[in-house]
Amino acid sequence: MAATTFSQRRMRALAATASFLVPLTLAGVAHAQSTDAAPASAEQAAPADASDAEIVVTGSRITRAPITDQPVATLGSDLIEQRGYTNVGQALQQLPGFGVPGNSVAGDQGSFGAGQTFANLYNLGSQRTLTLVNGMRFVSPATTSIFGAVAGSPVDLGQIAPSLVDRIEVVSVGGAPIYGSDAIAGTVNILLKKNYDGVEANGSYGLSKYGDGQDYNFSVLAGKNFADGRGNITANFYYDNQNGITGAQRPTTYGGSASFFGTSVKPASYAYQLYGGGRHYNVFTNTGMPMVEDYYPILGTTPVSAITNAAGQALVFNRAGQLVPFQNGQRTGSSIYQAGGDGFAIGDYSNFLVASERYQGTLLAHYDISDSIRFNGEVWFSRNYASNTAGQPFYNYAGFGNAGDTNGNLILSTANPFLSAADRATIINNLTAAGADPSQFYMSRANTDLSTGSFRTSSDLLRFVGGVTGDIEAGERKFTWEINGTYGRTISRTTSREIVTQNFFNALDATTDGSGNIICRPGYTNAAIATFSSTCAPLNVFGNGNASKAALDYVTTQATTRQINKQSDIIADIKGDLVKLPGGFAKFVLGYEHRYESARFDPGAFYYGQDNGDGTRTQYGNSIPIDPVAGSYNTNEAFGEISLPFISPDNAVPAVYRLEVNGAGRYVKNSIAGGFWTYTGGATYAPVKALTLRGNYTRSFRAPSITELFAPVGSIFDTGNDPCDARYINQGPNPTRRAANCAAAGIPANFTSNVVDYTAQGTSGGNPGLRNEVANSWTVGGVFQPSFLPGLTVTSDYVNIKLKNEIATLSLTDLMNACYDSASGSSPYCSTFTRNAAGQVTSFAEGNYNIGLEVFRALQTSAKWDLPLTRLGLPSSAGALLFDVNYLHTFRHYYQIGEGDFTKTVGGVAEPTDNFTATAVWATKSINWMWQATYYGPAKVAVNSPDTVYQYPRVGAYVLFNSALGFNVNDRFSLRFNVNNVFNRSVPFPYGLGSSVSTRYYDAVMGRYMRVTAGIKF
Repeated sequence: MAATTFSQRRMRALAATASFLVPLTLAGVAHAQSTDAAPASAEQAAPADASDAEIVVTGSRITRAPITDQPVATLGSDLIEQRGYTNVGQALQQLPGFGVPGNSVAGDQGSFGAGQTFANLYNLGSQRTLTLVNGMRFVSPATTSIFGAVAGSPVDLGQIAPSLVDRIEVVSVGGAPIYGSDAIAGTVNILLKKNYDGVEANGSYGLSKYGDGQDYNFSVLAGKNFADGRGNITANFYYDNQNGITGAQRPTTYGGSASFFGTSVKPASYAYQLYGGGRHYNVFTNTGMPMVEDYYPILGTTPVSAITNAAGQALVFNRAGQLVPFQNGQRTGSSIYQAGGDGFAIGDYSNFLVASERYQGTLLAHYDISDSIRFNGEVWFSRNYASNTAGQPFYNYAGFGNAGDTNGNLILSTANPFLSAADRATIINNLTAAGADPSQFYMSRANTDLSTGSFRTSSDLLRFVGGVTGDIEAGERKFTWEINGTYGRTISRTTSREIVTQNFFNALDATTDGSGNIICRPGYTNAAIATFSSTCAPLNVFGNGNASKAALDYVTTQATTRQINKQSDIIADIKGDLVKLPGGFAKFVLGYEHRYESARFDPGAFYYGQDNGDGTRTQYGNSIPIDPVAGSYNTNEAFGEISLPFISPDNAVPAVYRLEVNGAGRYVKNSIAGGFWTYTGGATYAPVKALTLRGNYTRSFRAPSITELFAPVGSIFDTGNDPCDARYINQGPNPTRRAANCAAAGIPANFTSNVVDYTAQGTSGGNPGLRNEVANSWTVGGVFQPSFLPGLTVTSDYVNIKLKNEIATLSLTDLMNACYDSASGSSPYCSTFTRNAAGQVTSFAEGNYNIGLEVFRALQTSAKWDLPLTRLGLPSSAGALLFDVNYLHTFRHYYQIGEGDFTKTVGGVAEPTDNFTATAVWATKSINWMWQATYYGPAKVAVNSPDTVYQYPRVGAYVLFNSALGFNVNDRFSLRFNVNNVFNRSVPFPYGLGSSVSTRYYDAVMGRYMRVTAGIKF
């Protein structure tokens, strides 16, 4: 349901493969209710009553016991450092609850936002995970274009230096009454190091077993306490350089030679067969396929309009630009792609890992002005560069338009001087034999040497935080007031080299002058937009890589977009003690928040297109005209929270060790979406010290984003899996109903829908009538800390989220499914697309809608055991062991569009039903060693389709191992060696790999990856 980039929309017919996931197996440990994930040595063992100490836990503004009424998981800085993470988003992916993010450093990048990394808790969408830094909101760099990766304002976790992080707390479900909009799935709070005193420098270098994917980085962290500990100033600088990897560099697991599911050759008992050799398109190559008419050169394995030799073999230009026979691959059930062969290996033209360079500086300070007044401040600056290394190029092919159109087949003269005499004669003979005009021929081509599909995004972050905190005492009661403000601004620019169609056609029309020099035919007119060179130079498109630099400069321009996001937030609250209850003082918080958000996207001259003066615009190149997007809103929010400790351990009540009831509420007045109440209530009950039971109910919301509200309606191209097509009519949640509705609409049996394989033109845009998303959620669970096994903590919580009025950018597939899977057969979504008399889709209106609902239900469990080896009779120098397991079992996750049946998302490799990470760490004063296993349970290829649809419908359980070994050489110097994917485990049979979900396959596709890190402290 996520928004699709414009290049992905145009090429979905070619790039669409079954989307299969293998787990991302990033190592690390996460556990509930812990403030430090590192194993304690015997000398550092926590006191027995540490669980009773009151702290501030994310999801509340009240100081309380660590075990709260909501599930809280914590990642400590030691784990982040031990695993060698270079991106905070990677660290979060180790938690089973985090799904494939809306965008990350892996996979094809969302347009205008390369390298941005978002969190996606419970696979509910990155826009529904609220990310905070030190409890404050953080400005997002995400684009507001409809072609972006996420329709919302998620935080780019790549802008936060890992070396600055003290810990990360993740609260399931809760957060909306405490922090406001967006915390539907939960809240991620990144807490930074405080009171750091000293200097440390770290550097690391990583390399895959294939010799690529090099990453090197270094960081410097320096802090100083002063004024007898009343103040501290800490500064951090972080630099990271990551080399990118294309799909072509992983040909067998990700690129053009990877196995894939394709349409079966009929007759077959299944619709999709597993093929080897890669999906190769036989209707074009990146060297050119000449034809006698404006059609397809080869359909299936049979030449149709191709230029052929005397033996009847289709001819294609080789890289040098000479005609050679086309070698067919294995025939599939599709007429436009084969398995292997000389066709276009589309998987090679994709991004597996972005190339990036990040410079980040942060200054943190706090100072106690007096015993009762304290100041804190933060200054952030970063400049990040990231490149989508490869993508879909500029295509010329009959499926995308008529010959001579921007993306239709090329029309070329047989007198073109770049043709050899022999090839010219072959082409003319074919044209004459076919009764065609011998002066011109047609050619399909993927122009990978002219437009690579790569683009680069630079993001500048500037952020300031300041606050004052004070204490007031009234008798035995203590009150604390706070005023905090933050201002953030991000500026992102995306650049790419794009073909300008008019100049492209000028350069293709090559001829010779009186001296025999190859020139552009005189009389041409340059495009209205400037290219790198205004002087026409003839372009050789026969073969690949044969174009001159002068020609490339003439036919291409630099396209530049600009995104500016601004955020300001002021929060004031007062908290303290109310009445004294048997278990202690009842505590409260009352506060006010004012927030302002604005965003502006400027597509730039190329993407905006040429203004025709009549309200219409004409595209300059491959992209349809893209509209600017701008908007802003503000909120006024009042909130309150109360904690009622009815019974504490001091009360010595039988069967009640602790009993506490908590509640919070917030009223939000959004300048656009109106007013909304969000609230939560919960309790913790400990019958004995070792066992705490807890439960919570929360009503949360998400207001429509600027993109969802303000994006102008504009043209797009898209394909869709037509439910009335013979390949899909037996799929879906209710195939019988689907078939009946298609028949009632007049669609014939065994219908073949063109929109499955070729794009149609439609519209998409914002919707000012959107309402708030609303979620009613609850959790129930417990924490077990048995005295007979000191150091053991087991937590388990059931999570239930029901989201109504969900805002989603519905694709053409979504719209058609909502229509034909409808119980009534007359869904309003049937009016969002049109068909011609033959049943073919001719237009559609995608966009943002409040769809019916989404439901998530799961059990998350963690077990952590800190075991100092002194308990086994060993000396303290033997160190300690830490065992940690985090497990997620998802019972249900589905969504419903309109009146349609439920569409499941859980049970596939993208979201396996069972998922756990198990880690063992042995640590002494001088050595620490970690071994980790990540497990993904059995899954289906397509969770909403019967097993009979695929030749191999299921995949077995999958396990991948990581390890890390660290040495503290002395008190100042340390070394660490990391190995991800120790056994070089590959992607599991039978999966082909979809780039949009490649994050799950990351370690398997990367292969064994080694990293060495050195650190020094002063």
